[in-house]
Amino acid sequence: MLKSKIAISTEHYYSCEVSKKLPVRISVIAVNGPEGLGFVEALDHKTETLDKFVKLMKKSDQISKFSVTHKTPTMYWNKSRHKLDYPSIHDSILESGSMTILPIIIENGVQYHNILSPSADSFRKLLSYLQERFADVNIRALSSKPTETLQDFLTDKQYETLMLAHRKGYYKIPRKITLEEIGEELGIKRVACQERIRRAEQKIIDYYVRDSLFNDFGFQ
Repeated sequence: MLKSKIAISTEHYYSCEVSKKLPVRISVIAVNGPEGLGFVEALDHKTETLDKFVKLMKKSDQISKFSVTHKTPTMYWNKSRHKLDYPSIHDSILESGSMTILPIIIENGVQYHNILSPSADSFRKLLSYLQERFADVNIRALSSKPTETLQDFLTDKQYETLMLAHRKGYYKIPRKITLEEIGEELGIKRVACQERIRRAEQKIIDYYVRDSLFNDFGFQ
């Protein structure tokens, strides 16, 4: 399984267009076919911006139904139904065999999707569909083990040492505790403590950087 974060934008797409024109952040929290439920936030904290957003959505020829279900001064909850004559971004992701982990975030003309793909082949198919149908597709993150926690790839001793170091302020600036003091609490020498922490840090860096995985797909 692969988890990716992909930024997608295209010309003349209703959600991309309206979020380019206004300082808003749109969060889509539920999708049922062409219908979506979510909320829009005014980044300039102005109710007038939200009212302009509503007007633009209702005027769009790609929206057949739009309603506001709840209001606060800086956020409107809304329901919408689109009527595109081609597959939507969300539909394209599903069609490829992958799925978006909601919410979908839309801001400054870009949709941000966190996507699960069951295999490398599915991920390649996902990219192919998106690149064929939409103007700009940028991969922001890619992971081959999306459900792992620290305990899954650190040893028990590495995890114990790293958590103790963090709790005692080893990673604060300036540091609140030394490696020797951490080692004393664990009953090990300073050198052994340093080795545990460095090995744990290396595993964490490898997990999040994943150069090899990006290279496998030809990403820079």
